[in-house]
Amino acid sequence: MIGGFFKSSRFLTAAFLFFIPFLLQAENYVLNNENDIIGQRVVKKINEMGKELFEKDGISVYVSLSESIGDTSIKDYIDILAKEIKTPYVLLIMVSEDKIIDIISSDEAIGKKFNKEQILSPIPYYGTIKPILTIKKDLDSFSAATLNGYADIVEQIAESDNLKLESALGNGNKDTLYYVRAIVYTMFAVALFVYIYTRIKYYYVKKKK
Repeated sequence: MIGGFFKSSRFLTAAFLFFIPFLLQAENYVLNNENDIIGQRVVKKINEMGKELFEKDGISVYVSLSESIGDTSIKDYIDILAKEIKTPYVLLIMVSEDKIIDIISSDEAIGKKFNKEQILSPIPYYGTIKPILTIKKDLDSFSAATLNGYADIVEQIAESDNLKLESALGNGNKDTLYYVRAIVYTMFAVALFVYIYTRIKYYYVKKKK
């Protein structure tokens, strides 16, 4: 009788209904991700960090990914997203084709837990998103920039509240940023050298004439 019960449809239905609440609690901190703008490994890592921060601090950090928002204003776009997520929250917005990158907080107190200007800065050795996007404009660089920006937000919030995150990128994240920033500086130095060399050469050629 016991074996028959476990094989019955009634048991399967009961088991499914039992697990529904747990399935609904599974939070996805990556919104949209149209056409797999970032890879599933990055999505998994972001969800891992987001889940740990929420469990330890009660703050939800989301990232919204889109190729374009079309004719929708950024304000309306944010209002639409805000209806789908839990408060208190931080929302990293990345729109690839429209070149929109922004960070929105549900309230001022949450916004003070991280340095928005630093994270969004285009300056190498300072910003954690835009410098990566200047290297190569493809999906790999977009994935790296998204992960680095998200990790920076999460880790700064955790540090602000004296929390340790086991899922944090930590030194690996910093090493990636140093590598990217070194490339940016090298490219800048080479471009500056070529410009100066060209100007000097032009000056002497003109002087000889």
